[in-house]
Amino acid sequence: MKERYLILLGVVVVVALFFFYSANSMLTSKTTDISRVDRNIRRAQERLNSAKVLDDQLSQVSKVIDNTLSSEKGFTSEEVNEKIKVLAELADTYQIAVFSLLPRTAFSSSSNQVEHNYVMDIMSTYVQLGKFLAQIEKMDNIVKINTLDVKAVRGGRETDYEEQGNQVTQYRVVLELSVFKIVKEA
Repeated sequence: MKERYLILLGVVVVVALFFFYSANSMLTSKTTDISRVDRNIRRAQERLNSAKVLDDQLSQVSKVIDNTLSSEKGFTSEEVNEKIKVLAELADTYQIAVFSLLPRTAFSSSSNQVEHNYVMDIMSTYVQLGKFLAQIEKMDNIVKINTLDVKAVRGGRETDYEEQGNQVTQYRVVLELSVFKIVKEA
């Protein structure tokens, strides 16, 4: 009788070992499959994120191109005034003193390209100037800075400027920039 129980116990142990071995093999294979699928998902997600970034950049480039292309062979007075207004508002946003903002005559450097110059005379700190130029760079037109003349301003009550209790040097900046338009061919 004791032998039967030992045989039964041995069979139960063998069945239990077989069950644990097959469960372990099945879990290992499923874990490997899950890891492989997880890697594939991560790669696809990275490609998707890259595609989203690329799409954003291309949409910004498309917007610049759309704003640059025109059927007119010159800048209208509305376009010139709008650009002056944008530049003035941009300077006002960063509390930059604008002494003058003058449009210059437009000219064509080629048959399909029209360029309009603007000259700005401003007074700002180094940080304000950096932020201002960064915003000009983000404009929805092709903009080229032709000259950037920066001179430190010395003396005088009107040039004293404090920022968070510190005396900050101000700069007189003459900025000449060009806005481009490309004429569509018929």
